Amino acid sequence: MKYKSLTILLLFFLNSWISNGQEENKKLSFSFKNATLKEIIKEIEKQTDYSFVYNQQVDLQTRKTITINKQTLIQALPLIFENTNIRWEISGKHILLKKSVKEITVSGYVTDHKSGETLIGASLLNQSKNEGFITNNYGYFTFQVPEGNTDLEISYVGYKPEKISFYLLKDTLIHVKLEETTLLKEIVVYGNRNRPFSPSSGSIEFTDKDIKNTPSPFGEADVMRTLQLLPGIQSGIEGTTGLYVRGGGPDQNLTLLDGVSVYNSNHFFGLFSIFNGDAVKKVTLYKGSFPARFGGRLSSVIDIRLKDGDMQHFHGSFSLGLLSSRLNLEGPIIKDKTSFNISVRRSYIDAFLRIANWISDDVTPIIYFYDLNAKINHKFSDRSRLYFSLYNGKDKIGVEMDDPSYSTNSTYLEKINYQWGNTIGSLRWNYILNNQLFINTTAAYTRYKFDFLATNGSWQMREDESIYNFQYTNFQYSGIEDWSASVDLEYIPDNKHHIRFGSGYIFHTFEPEVHGSRQFEQDNGEIIKNINHSFLNENITGHEVSLYLEDEYSLTNKWKANLGMHLSGFIASKKSYLSLQPRVSLGYEHNRNLSFKTSYTEMSQYIHLLMSSVLSQPTDLWVPVTPELEPMRARQVTLGAFYDTRNGYNFSLEGFYKQMSHLLEYRDGASWGTASTAWHKQVESGTGRAYGLELFAQKTTGRLTGWIGYTLAWSDKKFPTINEGKRFPDKYDRRHDVKLNLTYKPSEKIDFSAAWTCATGNNFTLALEEYPTLPLHNLDPSYYYNNSPMWLQRYEKRNNYRIKPTHHLDLSMNYYRKMSPKGRQASWNLTVYNVYNQACPYMVYPWFDSDKGNYVLKQISLLPISPSITYTYKF
Repeated sequence: MKYKSLTILLLFFLNSWISNGQEENKKLSFSFKNATLKEIIKEIEKQTDYSFVYNQQVDLQTRKTITINKQTLIQALPLIFENTNIRWEISGKHILLKKSVKEITVSGYVTDHKSGETLIGASLLNQSKNEGFITNNYGYFTFQVPEGNTDLEISYVGYKPEKISFYLLKDTLIHVKLEETTLLKEIVVYGNRNRPFSPSSGSIEFTDKDIKNTPSPFGEADVMRTLQLLPGIQSGIEGTTGLYVRGGGPDQNLTLLDGVSVYNSNHFFGLFSIFNGDAVKKVTLYKGSFPARFGGRLSSVIDIRLKDGDMQHFHGSFSLGLLSSRLNLEGPIIKDKTSFNISVRRSYIDAFLRIANWISDDVTPIIYFYDLNAKINHKFSDRSRLYFSLYNGKDKIGVEMDDPSYSTNSTYLEKINYQWGNTIGSLRWNYILNNQLFINTTAAYTRYKFDFLATNGSWQMREDESIYNFQYTNFQYSGIEDWSASVDLEYIPDNKHHIRFGSGYIFHTFEPEVHGSRQFEQDNGEIIKNINHSFLNENITGHEVSLYLEDEYSLTNKWKANLGMHLSGFIASKKSYLSLQPRVSLGYEHNRNLSFKTSYTEMSQYIHLLMSSVLSQPTDLWVPVTPELEPMRARQVTLGAFYDTRNGYNFSLEGFYKQMSHLLEYRDGASWGTASTAWHKQVESGTGRAYGLELFAQKTTGRLTGWIGYTLAWSDKKFPTINEGKRFPDKYDRRHDVKLNLTYKPSEKIDFSAAWTCATGNNFTLALEEYPTLPLHNLDPSYYYNNSPMWLQRYEKRNNYRIKPTHHLDLSMNYYRKMSPKGRQASWNLTVYNVYNQACPYMVYPWFDSDKGNYVLKQISLLPISPSITYTYKF
């Protein structure tokens, strides 16, 4: 009985399928002249068993002349409804008719109402469909809406939300201007409540205000110090601006200044970064899932965008601090067409040192740094813009000694100078090819160079008034220079896809290390000797190419993915490498507040930074891959949960696991300063891994804003000949790391900021045992002194000692005073770095204490309590 019922059911469905197939294949024949669509579909209902279903929005009064001669239903329907706004669909014995809604493309820019500055990452919400969109790195947006009424809400952090309602009949280009907020009773700063859901994890954005509200030594607003306060990021050495992201080194961070690579981001041995807070508009950090458009580094992307300049009004600011002064000017060159922004900063430690030198003139120290940021923005039309950006910065540290001898007729001169710096220039052109396709073309130049000069010499005037001059100079330098070009396109065919694709090319020139000397001797104007000698001075050129494709795709209403592929290649030293790097991010939006995200990323890096010290130094070498040294590679998996209340509070918990291969380190005892052999013969390749959990809680609205972060992480490495080939903890393997950053604004005139950090100490390699040499053995004579044995140190393993935990508190206060109704304003910044004078260890070393009769560990710290005051005048 059971099988009989099943057979009857199958025969029923088979009969229905055959009947439907017969009806669809039935030949129709009719002819109408100037008949309505309603009359035509009635004829179809007469000749078939199908009926039409529709509502009042479907207009069937359209007239048409048509002839159907022995054609099936499937063939006839497209001809009947051709050139109408009616869509049809067959469902069983019914033909469903629906009104076809025309999709309208809305595109344009979001800018600041007063200055015309484009706003990166502004949120746009189509309220009728509850769909969200954001502006790109140039303030541009595009999306599709149905024909008819549209209600749009635009918001950006620190600006009043703007609501626009309009009726659309065709593709439209609009320009949205937002006004900055003033202090309100309940809400001080608006958050991006309408920010659309993104599947990418491990990314965060900062504006210039966030950076300026972070306490920094000597009142210098610093991008890198703000980033250091995020979970998963460590400073390396307390008091410096180095970034160590999820077990990676400082060279594994792709730092971009207006899209161009920066190779050294430090001033004054890392105490400050080269990024002037007055010139920065927005900073975006990626440390979890990397979009396919980025490549060339393993651990993070730091995308820094500079201000374009005010298109409407000329204004500026001047800041005077204890360490340096800053000047920022911006305004229109041609109103509404061309603008400029220029920021200059210079320290004046050297001025104080020279004043001190007037008292004691034996030695003249030279210590200073400066940087210049300049940008010109020209608007050809609403569709075409041109940008020119320039950065130039330099550090110099050295001494000059002018030592008169016993004879008044001769002088001894000695100079020691370290100097390093960056030069970066770029020319970018944006063009909207159509309302769905945006193109950005960039040509750029970047150069980093380090120079060391040590000169000593003398001159003497003889009795016969002839002059004798002798100079000996020892020099060392290294550097890297890039010429690059890239094309990046954004294509948004509909609201479900955001497609990015493009390509890039970089021509590298490396000067890894050059050592040499010069001897110069002159007698009474006649050159007797002029000899130059250099070694290890081989320049290396490299070609790096890349292609990428990524699509941020809405799979369903709750699932969203960012799928991409980055293809890169590198050619140097007659060796070529090719790398295919998949990038996958998947996000599930459980509801408007709660979401879950996971990602898988592969990255390759073709250039390395060889570090010979625990402190970031200008002597660190940028070197390329070689036939023996392969590109560094990393694979990272992330998984996290994210909760956003949409009214200013958000929380996240994210776990990560990262594997790294072909990492480079100097072998034991090798370094740059005493190099007698080439760099590639002093290094070794190995592997590394890092994994951990990161918690983050942030408040973005109200009088009190800020965040707290906690990281639990592990990081280790393994090299064949280092530490006997066994795994050892990374230098910056910190188990626990807590970060707190808060800003409180009780009124328009004053605000307070506090930053507190607490972390497990770094690892060091220390000799915990020592033993004497044996004179009976034929050992190196350098091991003996006055025929007595020397003591040799025994290192148990690499990074075998962990220093004590580090923690410190920084406080700052800003006081604002309006000078006139025209916008003139004065402000005072008072910052106290390391408030309770915690001696955070920079390094430790063994020291024999004669009083105790044994060895003790001595500690060196960098920055004690450091108060500073800065005065800023805006005009």
